[in-house]
Amino acid sequence: MGLWQRIRPRKRWQRLTLYGGVGFVVFSVASVELTSQSFFCNSCHIMGPYYQSWTQGKHKDVECVKCHISPGVDSFLAAKFNGLGQVVDDVLNRTSTKPSAAVSQLACTRPGCHSIEKVRNTSKTEGTFKFRHDKHLDLEYSGIKLACGTCHSHVKGNEHFEVNKEMCINCHLVESERRAASGGPSTGEAAAPGGASGGMLRMAVRVGHTVVAPDALSQPAPAAPHGSAGKGGLVPPNACTACHDPPKGIIERHGLKVDHAEYLSYGAACESCHRSATATPEPIADGRCLACHTFGVENTRPAAELRHIHAAGRHKIECFSCHGTMQHGPAAQTAAMEQFDCRKCHQDQHSVQRDEYLAASAHRAADGTLAVSPMFLVHVDCTGCHVSKRAVSVKPDSGATVAAAVPEACDACHKPGLGAQMVPLWQKTTRALYDRVAEELKAATGADPRAVEEARRLMELVRLDGSWGVHNPKYTQQLLEQARAKIAPAKAKDGGS
Repeated sequence: MGLWQRIRPRKRWQRLTLYGGVGFVVFSVASVELTSQSFFCNSCHIMGPYYQSWTQGKHKDVECVKCHISPGVDSFLAAKFNGLGQVVDDVLNRTSTKPSAAVSQLACTRPGCHSIEKVRNTSKTEGTFKFRHDKHLDLEYSGIKLACGTCHSHVKGNEHFEVNKEMCINCHLVESERRAASGGPSTGEAAAPGGASGGMLRMAVRVGHTVVAPDALSQPAPAAPHGSAGKGGLVPPNACTACHDPPKGIIERHGLKVDHAEYLSYGAACESCHRSATATPEPIADGRCLACHTFGVENTRPAAELRHIHAAGRHKIECFSCHGTMQHGPAAQTAAMEQFDCRKCHQDQHSVQRDEYLAASAHRAADGTLAVSPMFLVHVDCTGCHVSKRAVSVKPDSGATVAAAVPEACDACHKPGLGAQMVPLWQKTTRALYDRVAEELKAATGADPRAVEEARRLMELVRLDGSWGVHNPKYTQQLLEQARAKIAPAKAKDGGS
């Protein structure tokens, strides 16, 4: 009698158990082998673009599981069980249209792939950008430990693991900045409900771009100032020459010749010409959070913790998903040139007129109220009255114009002719009161010098405003009456009426 005859199950349930167990093992092995093939990834309806990019990339001869499953039995089993759940979701049409996947450094450096030491000694010195792996790999900057997947991500075109140069900008040229509710920068992180930090988190352009010595890349990165994201750790250098050298030779464009070596010999810094080379990133809106999270934006966590979760978590989220695209270079400078901010030079150009219209000064009536303009209360801004273009008086031939206010602008909301009737009346009344106060001020001998100075300051507000009551008739009259009250004691002492 043979061995099989001796051990063959006699009962039906024993045979079913044996055949079922063998079938399960065969099915499991076949399933594992099938799902480990790269073509199987393309069977999911959302994987088409990612599969096509893999077939066109440098890793097209490497199976997907070699990168997306880290070495080790535990990682392999966890990935397979997770994949089983994804198959169920795909069959039930519950799969997200934007899958997330992370490649660990262990997968990149597994035997037969990249050598960590070889990669560390690799550098790029030619071309538009220069790069050294030893200044990035396994180092921690601003609280984030850099790995292969930090820079090599699926974020550019149709290529897997191609480095998008904008990734460099995220670390080298911008930094997180917390703004308080009033809009000013704040170094502290006040606790908010749910563990959130107070204020608004946004990215700001780092200042201090300049040329550094050729050996600067071999020096340790400077320590972050107190209160910054690095909390005293390493921060990436933000000097221009950390990433690229100045252009060589003479550059000619539209008849202009520029020799960078000449300017650098004078000690000129890059930012003296290339100001606004990095565009200011937009603040992170709650809507971007809701692209991934269903709700609970108000329960967010401190900035440093959020950055670590998204950048080094199980499912890595690209910086662009939250912060948007970081513009750097000629395109950013062109955009800055097309959007001049006049306030960089013309500071407080119309602050007096604004304060008078808003009754923003601390001068209040006797009852403590402010004489707010009715026009302001109904949300009429400057462009409601300043509707007529006229040439700038100091440069009439330049073609520059300003929007001047005209009485006819009132007719757009009020009955026809009201502006022509009221504007001269306001101005005549204000000028008459101003002249009367000026005469009283001149005649007030022996008055308290401080009171005289305060009265003159109030009158100066009316004069500098220039509208002679039109911006806010009641408030203008209030200012002049207060100036008059300042010198009243001296006038009474002199026997004035």
